[in-house]
Amino acid sequence: MEKKLGLINLPLHLRESLDKRARGESKTFDTMIPNLYLASLGFKGIWFGSGKQQIEQPKKYMKFIIENSYLKFLISDLLKEKVIFQNEGELKLLNLTELNARSPRADFVTYDEEAQAEKDAYNAAVNILAGSDLGLVFHISTPTKASVFEENHDRLKIREITTGEQFIFSRTWEDASWLARKKDWYDEQRKILPAWYFRQEHEASFEVALGAVFQNVEYGPYPEWLLEQIKDQYVLSGLDWNPVAGHIIVGIKWTPDMTNCVIMEEADIGQGYAVEMTDNMWNVIKTKASHGRHLNYECSGINEEYVKWLNKKKSTFEWQGQNWHSEEWDSAGINKLRIATFIIQNAICIWVDKVRFPNTAKDIGDFQWDPEADKPRLKKDKAASPHFGDAFLHAASEENRRDTTITFGDWY
Repeated sequence: MEKKLGLINLPLHLRESLDKRARGESKTFDTMIPNLYLASLGFKGIWFGSGKQQIEQPKKYMKFIIENSYLKFLISDLLKEKVIFQNEGELKLLNLTELNARSPRADFVTYDEEAQAEKDAYNAAVNILAGSDLGLVFHISTPTKASVFEENHDRLKIREITTGEQFIFSRTWEDASWLARKKDWYDEQRKILPAWYFRQEHEASFEVALGAVFQNVEYGPYPEWLLEQIKDQYVLSGLDWNPVAGHIIVGIKWTPDMTNCVIMEEADIGQGYAVEMTDNMWNVIKTKASHGRHLNYECSGINEEYVKWLNKKKSTFEWQGQNWHSEEWDSAGINKLRIATFIIQNAICIWVDKVRFPNTAKDIGDFQWDPEADKPRLKKDKAASPHFGDAFLHAASEENRRDTTITFGDWY
């Protein structure tokens, strides 16, 4: 608790902590203590549960801690979902919804079981601390990939690296004495449960999301043997057009035996519709398709105006070794499914350094199968399209590979 409260000594924008803990590891009880302490000092706090049921346990803990400590002498009112102290400090327990998130203001906020939080509701709650001089944030949850909690974990992990401060706290079942006494039970669960699920629930580990498309992915730094194999390979890039989220380029290299696909770059070259495309954007794009490099992009359909702009630029471009590739705009996702299937069926390992290429790493890890489709189809979220992931798939497409490699299918 001391380390988390000690974050008040850091600049305001750094005052966040994240607890990723095993199931049953008392994260709610332990976090309620500093919440009540801050409220007793006169600060106003909000405890968000990711669902209505998620505030039942905090209600019990809040009442228990107050009635069994000195805090009972400091309160002016104790309700089921709110406590008010004599100095006007308070703590409210709320279900995390967009409506609940938009109206209140607070000095500190806790997100309980954040991995289950809806993205829109969480985004609405971010500004609750605006105007506060305290501004403490507590993220707590059992880890789950493809979630708000994982996004915050990765963001704070990078912050730890760049600042040298600790923001992330992790505890497994073995770290809690009341759980460690049940070692035989956990040993049995390890045999029964899928390995990834046991690690997620009991060892506080972010694992492959249920229904994930790509499961053969390495997220760490690239080993020397891999760098040696790809050092003379061409970079193949994919361009994903998007006027609002930004036009994204992702570059990859293949090992000569086509068993490893390595992310080499990611770039957001800017926003804008076709009439707003700039010479600076063109100067980036043209380097990805010349001097032996290859670039693949979607043409026709909603991308037609971008292609007209690109063709006009290409008509006066005279650099050597140009390699431009395009594929038809595909609203049904057939092209992307074909690329994903090629990677999966050939047991290709994707290498993406999540520190250097965090956006591409997230999108690759978050690709999921559509559970409602009657045949294999990539799940698509229109409100949050994985543009770095789409650019990666364009880079890995057959159009890019055709002139540079022999695909596995050519051998059979």
